[in-house]
Amino acid sequence: MVKCPFCGSEDNFKELKSWKFRFYDVKLLVCLKCGRKFNYYSGVSSKGKKSEFVIRIGQRLGRKVAKISERKVWLRERDK
Repeated sequence: MVKCPFCGSEDNFKELKSWKFRFYDVKLLVCLKCGRKFNYYSGVSSKGKKSEFVIRIGQRLGRKVAKISERKVWLRERDK
C-alpha cells in the first residue's frame, strides 16, 4: 500500500512516470491531496526478498539560497 510521505494520504495518486532500476519498479507519483511528488520503489531481489520504500522529491535549495530564505522569513516575522 502506497502512502504519501508528506501528508499520510493512502489514496488519490497520479502516476507521472515509471521505470526500472535494477530489480525495482519505480513510479514517480504526485499526491492529489497535498500536491507533493515522491518516488515509490517496489521489487523482489534475486534472493527472493521483497522490498518497497518511498523517496521524497522536493525542491533543492543551495546552502546560500536557504540562508537567504531563512533571513527573509525572519525579517518578515520581525516586521509584523
